[in-house]
Amino acid sequence: MKNLVIVLMITVCGINYAHAQSSIKVRLSDNSPFNVAVDGRYFNKRGTSVTVGDLPPGRHRVQIYCLMNNRRGRGREEIIYEGNVRTSEGMVSILSYDPISRNREITEMDFNTFNANRPAPYSNGMNNPGNQDNNRNNYNQEINSRQNNGNFQNNGYNQNNNNQQNDNYRQPAPPVTGSLTDAKIDQLKTNVAAKKTDTEKTTFLKGELKDEQITTSQVSTMMDWLSFESSKEEFAEWAYSITVDKDAYGSLDNKFSYKNYQDDLDKFLKSKQ
Repeated sequence: MKNLVIVLMITVCGINYAHAQSSIKVRLSDNSPFNVAVDGRYFNKRGTSVTVGDLPPGRHRVQIYCLMNNRRGRGREEIIYEGNVRTSEGMVSILSYDPISRNREITEMDFNTFNANRPAPYSNGMNNPGNQDNNRNNYNQEINSRQNNGNFQNNGYNQNNNNQQNDNYRQPAPPVTGSLTDAKIDQLKTNVAAKKTDTEKTTFLKGELKDEQITTSQVSTMMDWLSFESSKEEFAEWAYSITVDKDAYGSLDNKFSYKNYQDDLDKFLKSKQ
């Protein structure tokens, strides 16, 4: 049987349904951002409207993850919905979920109608008061520059500072860096890919990195090279001592699909305070 490749596409980044069998679109009634998992596969792409395409017609298990803050203000994802959605050949099944009432509504629409109803792509300089399904190539960058009135700044977010004088802007802080270069990361990735098991991969990484200073972002990248979440969590705990920006380590919660591993990392970080 041919492998079915599930392609996740945030609707704001564009969707191509030319060869799709069926699709599922998920949205929340309050337009809050979320991630989804379909048939046990987690997609680490956050949006206010998420479409998963190229699905075989039939029943699919859908989970919706929202970012929740714990008592220390650190965000982590929790499942707010889990249920089955049935799709049909050439159709988009649209799941709308209300997190407050926990009511869901599922409707179907054929691909042609669905594409026809999609808003025109966003272009710079155009006022857009909050249409969440616009086709923006630079969504992650431009969503941060959204003003309260829905206007976008072509040159990025205008950071007003109450303490600024003479209309001067505060210079951004330099990025945190360690000793591990991009070239070394590329070589590590090649070598890790040649290992067969997570045990071999983590052993190799620990040996290569023991004298390095790395960033949380680099830890996040290397966690993606491991197959199992238990291995990811183990590696994250090991790498903490050689990480230069430990204050950002809580963001690694989002690397886990299962809450127990998020909790394990959370407990580990708490023990280091």
